[in-house]
Amino acid sequence: MPRFLLMALTLSLSAASAQTLILNGKVSAEKTVVVGGKTYVPVSALPGLGVQVSTGTGVTSLTSAGGATAAGGANQKASVSGCVNEWLFNGIWRMRVTKVQPVVDKDYGDGWGVSVEIKNGTTQTLTLDNAGIYYNGAVNLAFADGDTWAKSWREGWQGKTYTKLTQGAGMVYTFKIFPESKLSAAEVQAMPPQKFLLEDVKKISDNVKNVGFTVPDPSFRVNLTCKK
Repeated sequence: MPRFLLMALTLSLSAASAQTLILNGKVSAEKTVVVGGKTYVPVSALPGLGVQVSTGTGVTSLTSAGGATAAGGANQKASVSGCVNEWLFNGIWRMRVTKVQPVVDKDYGDGWGVSVEIKNGTTQTLTLDNAGIYYNGAVNLAFADGDTWAKSWREGWQGKTYTKLTQGAGMVYTFKIFPESKLSAAEVQAMPPQKFLLEDVKKISDNVKNVGFTVPDPSFRVNLTCKK
């Protein structure tokens, strides 16, 4: 390679700036590069978005893995997804599930407790309530047989949603979720939950400025059968 061309290439690369890449709400090990005002994403990051990459002599082919007709159909939810103990990020809130354990309530009977940690991922002071996570928002457990539980006891949760959280500040809470009809402790423990869903994460209050969700659906969906 001619010396002047090598020098030009070196100068071009040194002028590029690497930036953090977030795929479906999770920080990727890959980086984007900004060159001449344009942001470039490495093709090695695309399979994480369901895009198949094929390279050949002078040709790179990108193929959507099913598009709107992929498993789950056109209405499949695009929630921010991950495993137990994995931080998920929707552009405003960082959330992870830290523990799943059996619980019992004197009125509701036996159920499952899901402990979550939520942190403010912005530079502003926010409450959960004014930035998308409401006291009465949908919380669900999904099971291997297709059943779901939505009945929950949320003692103290409303106060958590109204608490002001500064940048990086967070809170811990355990959702206690129960079947519609009471089951024995043995029956509950014989059917461990497969997924935890914190949904209806949507509207941001009008008085919250200059922050927003960075994913199409800012709800959280955690696979309870895997752990990071």
